[in-house]
Amino acid sequence: MKAAVIEKKGTDPRFKIKELPRPIIKSGQVLVRNYASSVNPIDVMARNGRALLASAGFSNQVIGSDFCGKVLQSKSRLFKEGDEVFGMISAIKGGAYAEELTVNADQIALKPKNLDYVEAAVIPLVGLTAYQGLFKVGRIQEKENILITGCTGGVGSVAVQLARTLDCHISGLCSEKHRAYAHSVGCDVVIDYQNQQIPSGARFDLIFDAAGMYTYSDLKHHLNEQGLFVTTRGETNNIKGLVKTAVDVVFEPYMKFVFVKPNADDLNVLKEMIEQGKLKLHIEKTFLLNQLTEAQRMMKNGGFVGKIGVDIGE
Repeated sequence: MKAAVIEKKGTDPRFKIKELPRPIIKSGQVLVRNYASSVNPIDVMARNGRALLASAGFSNQVIGSDFCGKVLQSKSRLFKEGDEVFGMISAIKGGAYAEELTVNADQIALKPKNLDYVEAAVIPLVGLTAYQGLFKVGRIQEKENILITGCTGGVGSVAVQLARTLDCHISGLCSEKHRAYAHSVGCDVVIDYQNQQIPSGARFDLIFDAAGMYTYSDLKHHLNEQGLFVTTRGETNNIKGLVKTAVDVVFEPYMKFVFVKPNADDLNVLKEMIEQGKLKLHIEKTFLLNQLTEAQRMMKNGGFVGKIGVDIGE
């Protein structure tokens, strides 16, 4: 099978397409012929980390989290050969930037019928992050007043659509050039984080930091009593932010992290919403497997809405 393998070359590790052996499935797993994947910020981080391993002598480092394809072999009663499935692999494990992969059968779901392979492949990681962050960690309720940072990114735009199903009042933070898109996915109020402040009197039942750029101390004055601040990462892009986030994690009970986990039940909730027309993710651009270096560079540079797709081919 073909896979995009990391090769360490200077400070910008690149991918090289190589032929690798077919993965061997174990009991409770399925072998998937993978037709599509996507690029997530965590994949870019994993790329740099795996490149260090490659430079230390570990060859054939394959990353990637999202996948969508057909079951080739099954050692599970949950799926049979020919089933179209989608899901995610932990970014730490990786392996989705390849034509074939093995996955535990209790961590995947049948592909939504109304999406093609690339459209389905961009959903799992960001969809599960948003769903688990809002419903399992944030305990979102109907008609709450919520704030979502990064509301036009992958996680954020899914979070807005999920909150919309509960008739919540949604304020979103994004750049001014993405204001129209933020309204289109369901934001009631859009705040340009570069040139506007959150109104001083604004109070929220839940703040979901989908951008992963803030910590509790930054926004706690905008929370109602008992309101929760849920973040995907916290303000960890500099030393000062790391220290502030660490202090908040220890001392602030209303700050929570969402650590996304592959989960078939949660995927099936998303699948049902997609098939009902309540959830769809914009794809800004789709790259081929041999264009992964360019795709990850686009992710690193940012400035787009939705997701980046990867077409691995049938």
